[in-house]
Amino acid sequence: MKAVRVVDVWWKYVGRSDYALKGAGLEVERGEFFALMGHSGAGKTTLALAISGIIPQRIPGEFKGKVEVLGENTLSRDVTELARKVAIVFEDPEIQFVMSTVEDEIVLALEPLGLHRDEIRERIKWSLELVGLSEDFLSRSPLQLSGGEKQRVAIATAIAREPEVLVLDEPTSDLDPVGKDEVVLAIRRLRDELDTTVILIEHEPEHVAEFADRVAVLGSGRVVMEGDPGSVLTRFDKLKENGVYPPDAAEIATKLGLNSNMYRLEEVAQALRGLIKGVRKTEKGGGKQPGEVLLKCLNVHYVYPNGVKALQGASLEVHSGELIALVGPNGSGKTTLAKTICGLLQPTDGRIELLGKRLEEYDRLQLSSLVSYVYQNPDHQIFNKTVYEEVAFGLRLRRLPEGEIRKRVEEALKLFGLTGLEGEHPFFLSKGEKRRLALASVYALNPKILIVDEPTTGQDMKFGETLALMLRKLADEGKAVVVITHSVPLFARYADRFVVMRKGTVIADGPPREVMLSKSAEEGKLVMPQSLRLYLKLGLDPSLAPLSVEEFLKTVVV
Repeated sequence: MKAVRVVDVWWKYVGRSDYALKGAGLEVERGEFFALMGHSGAGKTTLALAISGIIPQRIPGEFKGKVEVLGENTLSRDVTELARKVAIVFEDPEIQFVMSTVEDEIVLALEPLGLHRDEIRERIKWSLELVGLSEDFLSRSPLQLSGGEKQRVAIATAIAREPEVLVLDEPTSDLDPVGKDEVVLAIRRLRDELDTTVILIEHEPEHVAEFADRVAVLGSGRVVMEGDPGSVLTRFDKLKENGVYPPDAAEIATKLGLNSNMYRLEEVAQALRGLIKGVRKTEKGGGKQPGEVLLKCLNVHYVYPNGVKALQGASLEVHSGELIALVGPNGSGKTTLAKTICGLLQPTDGRIELLGKRLEEYDRLQLSSLVSYVYQNPDHQIFNKTVYEEVAFGLRLRRLPEGEIRKRVEEALKLFGLTGLEGEHPFFLSKGEKRRLALASVYALNPKILIVDEPTTGQDMKFGETLALMLRKLADEGKAVVVITHSVPLFARYADRFVVMRKGTVIADGPPREVMLSKSAEEGKLVMPQSLRLYLKLGLDPSLAPLSVEEFLKTVVV
C-alpha cells in the first residue's frame, strides 16, 4: 500500500480563472523521504493541502481527481479524522497557532489522541528537543517568538503526534543555515526512528540532495520531473526552466564532463582531485567606490521590555549606491537594528544620524519617505482590500496626483511580477506574492534607503535571482539597499558588503569574498556557496576563491 497516491488532480480556487493544479499525479512510498520542488505558484502548497484533505473539504473551489492517503480516499474521511494520521506544517506557522502558550499549543494537538498525561509530557519534551528548543519555551506565547522559533514550534506540534505521514511546506524558510540543518536532520531522525513518511516542500537543493529518497518537480500545476535525486538534480537546464537551481556541485560536475549522476559535494571533490592542473587568476569584480554617507549608526543599544538585550553597541555606515547584505544567525539583532534605522524602535542608547541629522528630528512621514522598511512577514504591513490600493496607499498619503500614482503603481507591479493581480484581495495571494506586494508598495515611495527583511523567503531560486538583480539595479541607480538575509550564497554574488551580526553587535563588515574567508564567517554561522566550499576542499589558492559556478569554471583548470 502506498502512503500517498495523487491521481489526475485538478483544482481551481474560487475567484481564480486558472487552475492551480492541472492533472497532478504522484505516488509516495511508505517510510519515504519525498521532496517536492518547483517555482513559486507551481502548486506545491495546493498539493500539500490536497494530501491533507483540507482541499477540497475546507477551502471552496473546483476539485477533480483522486487523492489517497494510507489506502483511503481523502474525501471518505473528515479532515479531523485524517489529521490523526496526517500532519501538515504550513509555510506560515502563525496561521496554525490558536493557544496562548507553546505548551498549550502542543497539548491541543495531542489531546484528541487520548494519551495518558505522562505520555503527553514525554512527547512534549521529546518533540521540543528534536527541533532544538528548550523547555523554557513552554510558557512563552508562540506569537511573540522569532520567525525561526515559530517554525520550530509548529514542527514540534506536528511531530509530537507521531503522524504516519508528515507534510512540511518549506519548514525552514525563516531559519539561519545552521538552524535549517538542525531541523532537516531532526525530520530525518523522525523518519528513521518512527518510519514516518515525509513529504518536504523545499527550495534549497542541498537539503534535497542530502536527505531525499526521491524528488518531484512541479511546473504550472503538474509534475514535470520525478526520480531519485541523482537523475533529477543533474538535469540543471530543465530544473532552471522550472525555477529550481541544482546544487553547485551537480552543475560543476556536469559542465566538466564528470559522471552525469554526481550531485553531492564530497563525490564531486573526490572525482576532481586527480584532474586539476592548476588555477588561473580571473576578474572577480568588486572594488566599487561607495557613494555619500546617508546614514550612521553609532554604538546603538536596544533592550526590549522583557529585558532581552537585542543590540549591544552596533555601529554601521550606509552609503548611497551600495547593496548591503546584513547577515548572521537568528537572534543576532539584524531585524532590531533595521527597525531602529527606520524609526520603528527608539534606541535605548547610542545615536542614529540620517543625512547629517539625528533620526528623532524627522517626523514620521518625512522619515518613511527617506527610509522604507519591508517586514519579514508581509502580513504585518498589508491591510488594503486590493493589490492596487495597497501599492497606491502610501502615495495617496503623500497627496501625489492620481496620474503619477497610477504610473508608479503600474511600474512597481510590473517590476515585481504582480501585473494582472491589481483587483485581487491580498488575503488570497500566496506568501511569495504577498512578499512581492510588500516590496512593490515600498518601492513605489522611491526612498533613499530601502531595507528589506528576508525577501527571498518562500520564493523559488529563479525569482530569488531575479529579486537580487532588481535590488542590485536599485543600488546601481543610487539607492542604498540593505537586505537582511539568510540567502548568503545568493547575495555573495550581488552585494557590495556583508555586514555580519552576532549577539547584538557587528563583528565583520567588508566585501563578501573577504568576509566569507574570515573567521567571522564561522562566528556568524554563514554557509559558504557550495562552489566556494568545493574549491577550498580541493586545497586550492584561497586568494582566488570563487563565489559561483561560473567563477569556479573560469578559475579551475582541468
